[in-house]
Amino acid sequence: MKKVRVYVKDKGEFGVGTLIIFIAMIIVAAVAATVLIQTAYILQQQAEETGMIARQDVCTGFKVITVQGIRNDIKYTETVDVGNGTATVFTKVLSHRPVNPNSVRVSDGTNVLRDDGTGKLVQVSGTGVSGWIGYDNGTIKVIYSTAPAAGTVINATYGSGYDHAIAYIEIKIGLIAGSPPIAMDSVLVEITDGYTDATLTYNATATNFSALDGEHFGAVIARDMPPSNWERDRVITAGDVVRILINASAVGLYLEPQTHVMIKLIPKHGVPTLVEFTTPATYTTKYIELW
Repeated sequence: MKKVRVYVKDKGEFGVGTLIIFIAMIIVAAVAATVLIQTAYILQQQAEETGMIARQDVCTGFKVITVQGIRNDIKYTETVDVGNGTATVFTKVLSHRPVNPNSVRVSDGTNVLRDDGTGKLVQVSGTGVSGWIGYDNGTIKVIYSTAPAAGTVINATYGSGYDHAIAYIEIKIGLIAGSPPIAMDSVLVEITDGYTDATLTYNATATNFSALDGEHFGAVIARDMPPSNWERDRVITAGDVVRILINASAVGLYLEPQTHVMIKLIPKHGVPTLVEFTTPATYTTKYIELW
């Protein structure tokens, strides 16, 4: 049997210097691992935030339900009669017929009446006066419980026919499926007829067309689904329906028949909603369906 000799040529290092180097290597590895973990965590956060913003931009937005145009009444003023101190009933056939419903105003300087859309004259100031209006034949009748003083002039202002151009635009909107709530005060509305272009911001106090100017739009809630927060926050949530009001005349738009119009609703986040339409070739009614 042969004897095998093993020669160990490898040598080991030991001592304080070696320990210091070993500890330094561990510290460097730990620092490197910490940096990598922190970097990965930051990248993960950025990726999640980017994904959330992307989902928000894709899912946030409006759906347009209808767009309606409204024309102004052509107004006329006539004297119904003059009081003589004894008469209590005054009747006249107005010159322009038919009379537009909800356009009649009767005044004698003290009492004011308006028609209710059915032909009845309803008193809005003063006392003891009533009456009615025949929209088709233009007959108006004013009845006093006490005869007005002699010389009292009873005037009637009314509409008969409509302006050639659309004066106001009303847009009914809701949220697209899956959209988060949208605050109305962050929304912009762009509108153009090809000759005039305007970017409108929200006026929270404007709830009718006459309160609007050429730089703002108004909004009125038509349906406020739970959570009902429109009156407090002016925020649109799922299921809500809101009427956007635009005073096209104040903006400077001239919306005659066959005018091409573009409207863009721009939320703070999300996809803008574009609506394009051409107004009808002929206007026959006060309220005109545009889209």
